[in-house]
Amino acid sequence: MKLKRTALVFLIFIIVLSFSLRAYSLMEPINEVDPSEIKVQIEKGMTGRAIAEKLEAEGVIKSSTIFYLLLRFKGINNLQAGYYSFSTSDTPLEIIDKLQRGEEERFKVTIPEGFTLAEILDRFAALERPQYERELLAAEINKQAAELELETSLEDSPLSIDQLYLAEGIIIPNTYNFPMSYQESDIAEDLISYFKEERLPLIREAAESADYSAYELLIIASLIEEEGKLAAENKIIASVIYNRLEQGMPLQLDATVQYALPERTSRVLYRDLEIDSPYNTYQIEKLPPTPIASPGNQALKAAINPAESDYLFYFARGDGSHIFTESYDEHLQKQRELN
Repeated sequence: MKLKRTALVFLIFIIVLSFSLRAYSLMEPINEVDPSEIKVQIEKGMTGRAIAEKLEAEGVIKSSTIFYLLLRFKGINNLQAGYYSFSTSDTPLEIIDKLQRGEEERFKVTIPEGFTLAEILDRFAALERPQYERELLAAEINKQAAELELETSLEDSPLSIDQLYLAEGIIIPNTYNFPMSYQESDIAEDLISYFKEERLPLIREAAESADYSAYELLIIASLIEEEGKLAAENKIIASVIYNRLEQGMPLQLDATVQYALPERTSRVLYRDLEIDSPYNTYQIEKLPPTPIASPGNQALKAAINPAESDYLFYFARGDGSHIFTESYDEHLQKQRELN
């Protein structure tokens, strides 16, 4: 009898030991020697069991059962959805930690100074992964930009709201780092929130002591961005813009004509100056209805704090710099001297 009891205890010990060794082996990484990356999407609403089964099916873990038991044993129910990049050298505990902290895969998008909203939308639409619908992203960005309630004069524009990019000039040039799970609305929210935090207070404060609204300062900054090639000239270009506005003169800026054209050209021709558009500052004696690009910090600073000058005219030299003059006669004379 004693012998049978000893044999039974030994058998139970062997079974427990075998199970423990098996469970331990299933807790190990898939491949530590030659690890590889595996990308997995964890969708919103997935249960812990569903996540475990997907990770096993994708080759991230050895056993969905062990993974799920770990979740239950630790009382974990806050795994976050998203796109993740796991290594086959990750242990189940490391994978759980990543999912709890939401360490999902991210992607970068760089928006250079002077980009138009159309160019920004094209950059997102050109991404291979994740993929974004251009028109949906445009609608989301414009909708959230409208909620900023900037003081505009868009109702006076001959163009309808549908023909205008309300968010033109709003998106700050920068390198953005987004989670792969972001939808169009999430991208728009981040872009507009960044403007709301970083620039909106600045231009609203500047507008309090200026003759122009915060939105008009943003428009002027975009004109400076597109007209000026050298940061050192930005404040002088700003002074020309303000001087012409104060005297009721058309701004006559080639950059606004470029914006109005269906496609950008290497140079503005005389026939382009006849284009019928509220952006054609050769024909209107005020600012265009919206910014024409996303201005950088230097252009915005110049719009807020322009140089003091009596300049009313300038033209570009071959190296991108400009010659500034106070009268049209002097303007023509300088051009003849260079030619």
